[in-house]
Amino acid sequence: MQNTTKSTGKATRGSENNSYIELLNGFPSRPVKSEADFFATQKVIDSLIDRGELTSDEEDYLDVLGTLVYEYEEKHVHIPDLHGVDLLKALLAESDLR
Repeated sequence: MQNTTKSTGKATRGSENNSYIELLNGFPSRPVKSEADFFATQKVIDSLIDRGELTSDEEDYLDVLGTLVYEYEEKHVHIPDLHGVDLLKALLAESDLR
């Protein structure tokens, strides 16, 4: 496939984008299948978020990783449905507050 550019000189989606490829080479995006995968992927997500301003490639990569984590959480992480006083008690306990 031939690489094409727009009049702005930016590469189109069909062309190879080195920044995105470098992100993939650093931490390939794969389905999250274990808790270890979950924590490793979350660590990469956190490092991207900590950067502040992201390039469009970083945003796309973050979106892919976020989707993979979301899919894992939907299958494996139970989040209790808490409301009112029970929610406040849980938040206080989590923060080690009285």
